[in-house]
Amino acid sequence: MLNQSKSVPVAILFIGVFALSALVGCNETVEPKKDALETVVVVPDPLVMLVVGDADVGERIARQWRALEDGELELVGMSVQDFVANDFKAPEDVDVLVYPPNMISELVNRDRIRKVPGDLIQSPDFNKIGLLKHFRVSIIRHQGETWAVPLGAPNFSLLVNSAVVAEKFVPKSWSKMDRALSRVASFDQENPDGIQYPAKVDMPLAERWAAWTFLARAAPSVCNRGKLSTVFDRENIKPLINQRPFVEALEQLKSIASERSYELDPAGVFRLMQSGHSAIAMAWPSVAFDPSLTPPVDEAVSDGAATGDLNQNLTQSEFSVYPLPGALRWYDQKSQRWMIRAKSDEKRVGLIGFSGLVASVAKESLNEQTAWGFLKWLPDKAISKATMAESALSGPFRASHLGEMTRWTGDWVSETSAFQYADVIEQNHQRGVVLMFPRIPQASRYLEALDVAVRQVIAGELEAQAGLDAVALQWDDITDEIGRESQRKRLREVTGI
Repeated sequence: MLNQSKSVPVAILFIGVFALSALVGCNETVEPKKDALETVVVVPDPLVMLVVGDADVGERIARQWRALEDGELELVGMSVQDFVANDFKAPEDVDVLVYPPNMISELVNRDRIRKVPGDLIQSPDFNKIGLLKHFRVSIIRHQGETWAVPLGAPNFSLLVNSAVVAEKFVPKSWSKMDRALSRVASFDQENPDGIQYPAKVDMPLAERWAAWTFLARAAPSVCNRGKLSTVFDRENIKPLINQRPFVEALEQLKSIASERSYELDPAGVFRLMQSGHSAIAMAWPSVAFDPSLTPPVDEAVSDGAATGDLNQNLTQSEFSVYPLPGALRWYDQKSQRWMIRAKSDEKRVGLIGFSGLVASVAKESLNEQTAWGFLKWLPDKAISKATMAESALSGPFRASHLGEMTRWTGDWVSETSAFQYADVIEQNHQRGVVLMFPRIPQASRYLEALDVAVRQVIAGELEAQAGLDAVALQWDDITDEIGRESQRKRLREVTGI
């Protein structure tokens, strides 16, 4: 009995210890892991995005944002003209703006957008080092600060019908263009029963494109390493646009441009080349330039276009893509004389910032955190390929894009031509000398005056010197209206890339 009585407390103790162990073990078994408790899917705040100039790109961005990030994105669209007329002002509830890069300075000067945080630009997700050079160092920057993320831009190129002009005749400098056009004329003589090509260059000289085409032609004549003044004298902001290199460039443009160029934008130029109706052209390939939209035959040939079997519908035309010609000499505006370039000097000059798209966070955004996340997401390699490749205003902006060029140029461009265009883009971004129109207040007004004058000269209404003299007077009036000293200060702040 004593033995039994002594064993009772032991049994009770054993049972208590077992129960405690079981209780502790139960807690360990059923308690969810801390990570599992804190894993919450955060739905982005709804955003409102203003798209200036390309409504379709907004729809593609919205679809990707909704599908991949479960985010709501309301779209607002405005034309470039309406946005400028509205003093570059977005509706009050807009969080993100997508717009042409030449508007960055106007938006900064009006305090319409926010500066991009440094940690976003340096983040691995954004991959700044993967951007092509001029997107990284100049297009998205203004006065030493970053104000936008890039969404791509095209590159002016020389498109050459390979069946008409052999590679050895392709001009490397503008002074050799007449030789190439003579080759076109001789081809027509040897091919009297086939397609006849005008011995002229098709180029975009339609409204709002003429000024940029002219600047692309003039760039190698007015730019050189170490030279800061181009269209304005940076010391006193006097216009240089009517000086000899610009006059000479406009005179040549008038002499070599096809008559139909007056009505052509880049898409129209490309379609003529792609469909086999052009011998030499200034434009670029783009998947957005659908060749099925080629003008009717009677319109295409009305001003000396190719004749013959114009109804041919080529899925891949035989054309090659080259950099725009350069110049063997450049004009020193201080000494007012031409300087011969050394053999080692770069003869070609790139034109940047004339088209494209960038994105910024609106100054009045109430959803800033989500908006910055959106801007980090938008230029991603895969996202941008899905959203920007089909935009007529965009183009490759990451080095990785150059390996997938047919996504940007379309199936109707041969793979060879697509990668020739990739080479043109890469070369343009490797150049140390480029021309970007100065980002000063009211830059769009200066460009509009130039655009009108270039078209008047092309139409034969004015001589080149008289037309550019008129532009210089208008530019002086605009400068005086804004304030000459303030414009001089702005010009000196932004001169140089």
